[in-house]
Amino acid sequence: MKKILLSIFSLAVVAGANAQSAIKPNQGDVTTEFGLSGGVLNSNFELNEEGNLLRFRYFAKETLAFRLGFGLSSTRNTKNLYDPSNDANKGTHKTSQTDFLVNLGVEKHFEGTERLSPYVGGDLLLSVANKKTEFNDATIGGTAYAKDNSGSVKGPGSIGFGVRAVVGADYYIAKRVFLGAEAGLGFLNTKKGKTTTRINDAPTVTQKSAGSGFELAPNVITGVRIGFVF
Repeated sequence: MKKILLSIFSLAVVAGANAQSAIKPNQGDVTTEFGLSGGVLNSNFELNEEGNLLRFRYFAKETLAFRLGFGLSSTRNTKNLYDPSNDANKGTHKTSQTDFLVNLGVEKHFEGTERLSPYVGGDLLLSVANKKTEFNDATIGGTAYAKDNSGSVKGPGSIGFGVRAVVGADYYIAKRVFLGAEAGLGFLNTKKGKTTTRINDAPTVTQKSAGSGFELAPNVITGVRIGFVF
């Protein structure tokens, strides 16, 4: 009888250990994650920060994951400008901007607890930005109606390269579902592109690059994020 009880206890321990290990990602698993705005109790789904970042991770083994993130933000605004002497005459001033970010990195996960998975890691960063202004019967700055004044301004766009060190943790609230937070310290070197301006029938004017910028700063990658293991 004692041997039977010991066998049952051993099987229960093994089964419990297997159930616990299944909570976290195993070798070959893939995760995806989104940010949460408004806190955990009053939250809305949105893509992560930094250009609305959507991130995936591939676990080469339980303690090593490769990460790939994509971010895209796009804005477009149209301003209507009216002739003060005749509001039937209308001009328009349109602006648009697109920002793209990609990061490629690696994470080293530590033992933590049965539900907590702390890690450190690093990223390579690439950012690309483009902007454009179009005006029709309006001033180039969009401040007033201007009959027969039309054209466009393209640029300056930019391209940036950088690296970042990160530290974070995932907490598994259910089997293969986690909440996490992450912070990092990195730098991004950005170079601005040229600007081309066209007004009416005048020749296009091209301005060379306005220069470059360098940023080194700590940042919270995402306040709170929720992720899923596939």
